Amino acid sequence: MDASSWVPMAVPRDQAAGRLAEIFTLLRGETIEYVTTNWTLYEALALARRRGWETSTMLYSHVKQSTGIVSVDDMTESEALRRFLTWRDKSASVVDHANALVAAATRCDAIVSFDEDFIPLAAAAGLRLLR
Repeated sequence: MDASSWVPMAVPRDQAAGRLAEIFTLLRGETIEYVTTNWTLYEALALARRRGWETSTMLYSHVKQSTGIVSVDDMTESEALRRFLTWRDKSASVVDHANALVAAATRCDAIVSFDEDFIPLAAAAGLRLLR
């Protein structure tokens, strides 16, 4: 899960909220384990905090109860930074690269993201992108 997919859970009027609901409807009945990085969670909390303290604390509680939170280790951080610095024609952040690396390492089937940055990242990692 990318930060852009966490925020609509906490902010029902977010522009991606309708599409996220459609994705969850499509996935209903499947056994799903949600995974995100601690960095991605921090980014989502910062975005949610713009809507207020209650929004960010509610999101944190939801993510903590429903999701495997993978800490970005030193090796993943190094590789994410290396990829960020050599990814000349794209705008993906270091956090985006770390999230894609963790998704691939944990054998995720797909990334849920509404950021355009994840189109090439998901393709490069061999992951399906739900958006």
